Amino acid sequence: MNSERATFALRIAFSAAAAVLILAGASLNATGRDTTGIELAGAAGLLALAAGASVRHWRFAAPLGLASVVLTLVLAQFNLQQSDLLLQLAGLALLGIGGGLGEIAYRSFGRAIHAQFEQLRGLSGQLAEKHRAFLAATSDVDAAHAPDTTAVTAGIAGNVGADFACCYLTSADGRRFVPQPPGIGVERLRPQAVNRPHGSAGPLLTAIEQRTPFAAADENGLLELISYLPEDFHLQSLIAVPMPIGDHIGGFVVLGRTAGPFTDDDKRLAATLSARAGGQMASAHLVALTRQESARYSLMNELVKEASGKTMNEVLALVLGRGSEVIRYDAGRALMFQGGNTYAVLDGANSASEPVDGALTRVREGETMLRNLVTEDEGIYSGLHPAQFGGTINEALTPIRSKSGVIGALCLGRRGASGFSQQDISALEDLGSMAGVAVENSRILQVVTGQASRLDTALDALGEVSQALTTVTEGPRVLEQKTLETAVRVTMGTAGLLTRASEEGNQVAIMSVGFSAGVEGMEFQNGQGLIGAVMLSLSAIAVPDVAASFDLSSPPDLLGSGLHSAICTPMLEDGRLWGTLSVFDTKKREWETDDQRVLATLGNQGVVAVRNAELYERNQRSIWELKNLQEALQAATSTLDLNQVLQQVLAGAAKASSAQIGCLALEDSGRLVMKGGFGTDHTTAERLALVLGGDICRRVMASGEAVMEAMVQDAGADSPLKPRAVLCVPIRLRGTPLGVLFLANYQVGHAFTSDHRDLVTELAAQAAVAIDNARLFKDREEVILAALEALANAVDARDPYTAGHSERVTQYALMIARQMHYSPNDQQAWVRLERGGRLHDIG
Repeated sequence: MNSERATFALRIAFSAAAAVLILAGASLNATGRDTTGIELAGAAGLLALAAGASVRHWRFAAPLGLASVVLTLVLAQFNLQQSDLLLQLAGLALLGIGGGLGEIAYRSFGRAIHAQFEQLRGLSGQLAEKHRAFLAATSDVDAAHAPDTTAVTAGIAGNVGADFACCYLTSADGRRFVPQPPGIGVERLRPQAVNRPHGSAGPLLTAIEQRTPFAAADENGLLELISYLPEDFHLQSLIAVPMPIGDHIGGFVVLGRTAGPFTDDDKRLAATLSARAGGQMASAHLVALTRQESARYSLMNELVKEASGKTMNEVLALVLGRGSEVIRYDAGRALMFQGGNTYAVLDGANSASEPVDGALTRVREGETMLRNLVTEDEGIYSGLHPAQFGGTINEALTPIRSKSGVIGALCLGRRGASGFSQQDISALEDLGSMAGVAVENSRILQVVTGQASRLDTALDALGEVSQALTTVTEGPRVLEQKTLETAVRVTMGTAGLLTRASEEGNQVAIMSVGFSAGVEGMEFQNGQGLIGAVMLSLSAIAVPDVAASFDLSSPPDLLGSGLHSAICTPMLEDGRLWGTLSVFDTKKREWETDDQRVLATLGNQGVVAVRNAELYERNQRSIWELKNLQEALQAATSTLDLNQVLQQVLAGAAKASSAQIGCLALEDSGRLVMKGGFGTDHTTAERLALVLGGDICRRVMASGEAVMEAMVQDAGADSPLKPRAVLCVPIRLRGTPLGVLFLANYQVGHAFTSDHRDLVTELAAQAAVAIDNARLFKDREEVILAALEALANAVDARDPYTAGHSERVTQYALMIARQMHYSPNDQQAWVRLERGGRLHDIG
């Protein structure tokens, strides 16, 4: 920097000196000149200046200098004695020296300016090269087209000015670098794939594995890639730049130049373009994978939609039918692995189990197996047979995966020489995954559909039971039947059993579905079978395999009834065991939590519904009984006629207790006298009550307590007229027995209840007052009638002609009434007729 400044200062000094000399010389040259002489002196000065400027060329400088001197002498008229001549000649000399110094300064400045110009031109060329590299490195990528190796190689070679270029990419297994045709200038070289280095390797591949560029001065650097180089193939420069794709080396690009070396900018540009090409390829690969994945999921969605509602066999047939969209094959079958290391082919033709061996063992472990050139002797799983005897086919066996692991295999077959390769494994595994997902979704859909159906059924059943909570007119028996049938239907069982607590604390089977008739009425104690276990635990018990739970298999005898699984839940009322609800199945079965919840809900709702129905039924019964009691008492108290009172009391008691036969007997002189019958004639009623039931009536009269019995009948010894149920109630007034009400039923299942007993007892107690009143009225009426008859007889006896008149009139009136069929059903009308005849004379 200091030398440049010194040189520049020297140039300025020379220029200044030249200017001073020229100025001084011009002044001296003009000394003593007139106007005309000035112009000629100026010309002479110019000649002297030109002579000094061309001093390097003496052939021009000497004549010019001599010409300036001669011109000056001419102006002096060759008078050497002129006083100004020496000054004028000195001025010419100074002009010549100034011209020489000016020429030196000019030439120095010219050389400096030229050097600066050349430097600027070089910088401009460098900037243009860097601009070209910048444009190449930052040019927009054509997103509409995926990059290919041909375009990448040609682009990099063109931008760095390479005469030779070849692109190598990593193989699918990542073990080798494979050259990508066509390349540039590689026609005679025939590059081959090279193994990636493991340990010792040449400088080129080592640099690539280290992700650094490689440079060589000649073609010998290619010997790692190309084993033979022609003798006339020469390079003056060679570089290799890695092509990173993601986080690994996706390949590299080799570039060569036959004339001149690669500059550092060329190397940097090649590395940049190679890295960008790797990014583009990675993006293109990602886009391709995304499209492939999108197509896969699209196919998966279509399979799921089409598989909706289909069985597993239909789903796998659908997958095999659509699977050719993922990979080509000529035939295919699906097989499912089973227990005992066996499998079954799902083709509808052969469902027999076969042992898993050979290639299927590895498939069951999750490996995809490729079997090329397989003969029938080696075993063919895909169902594809060779075209000719002794021929071969190609097979691929890929596992069907689900959440629980490998559940089966897809067996695909191809004919011809084109077998399955490692590149097909990804597509095969995708197809196996599709099959697994489709099967899993089909199973889930079937389960969900089944659960939805069961839920709908359960909701309907719960709706029916809930409706029964407010609509209890159907009766408890109907509700019990609905609860049991709904439980069997909702859980998709085969049989069901409903029990209810007895007074002794045991459970009695009151209703069954799918059992023999002998099960109903069976009694269960604590710890006896499944129901006894629920009685102890007060919690639901599910038995998936009855044979494995011997203690719970009986009673009832489940295995004997062909039932192999069971579930029983308690029916609780205010924390107490009201009954149990059980469902059974003919096959072994894992009962789900939903089954227990549904049964528990049905059982609890059923208890409430049945209890409400029973309460409603009892209330209705009480209302009906009270109504009958009221009607009977009203009827009994509406008349003072003893016979009518007795008949009304008997009819009311029979109606209130739903009795078929009824008798009313009153005590007379220590014995019971039949006073009325219901349901049959008087004689039959008297025989049934006082003969067959005489002991019961006498016991009631003696004890004053009602007797209610259900008679056990011996078909071989007892009379068919012996009643099945008897109710005998005393008629008491102020502690004194007046008689009995005897009621009987002859049909099975029509026993009297405590409600019947209480109702008839109350009716008898109220009727005793009416009977006593009627007796008193009858006694008084008989006294009055006897007095009137005595009066009438006295009147008739006053005259012999009228003696017996009233009696004869009465007899005649009764004879005429009988001939006229007068009131055959109204006994009181005959009584009034008779009394009117006897008393007609006295009013």
